[in-house]
Amino acid sequence: ASPIVHDLIGVGFGPSNLALAIALQERGRIQGELDVLFLDKQATYSWHGNTLSTQSELQISFLKDLVTLRNPTSPYSFVNYLKHHGRLVDFINLGTFYPCRMEYNDYLRWVAGQFTAQSRYGEEVQFIEPVLHSQQVEALRVISRGSDGQQ
Repeated sequence: ASPIVHDLIGVGFGPSNLALAIALQERGRIQGELDVLFLDKQATYSWHGNTLSTQSELQISFLKDLVTLRNPTSPYSFVNYLKHHGRLVDFINLGTFYPCRMEYNDYLRWVAGQFTAQSRYGEEVQFIEPVLHSQQVEALRVISRGSDGQQ
């Protein structure tokens, strides 16, 4: 079987690659979509895993979410997440720019859930190797192992 060729493969699907997925989707509406795939070794989306405590606050403003500084009108903003979950008024009434980490984790999970077609969980990248053609790197071969052991 011949390998599947993607325009971009992201290793991990944390906040940086989530922001990249959004930017590529928004770019794709104008310039044409790319075939992207994000691989994450975790079984499901989780930011900082079990290290989140119930009330600890984020130490950066919610305005530094995945999109607002780049595109304040993006539907992937933290404010839009709050609106969709009926929490906007409650959050505004807190009078803080710093959401709790649990809620921010839920925001990130909400965004990641909108990219299920472009992401695979339980998939650990084993190797990344150059594919050479005339001594030039033509592509990268990404070899990963799924939770089923399949490479």
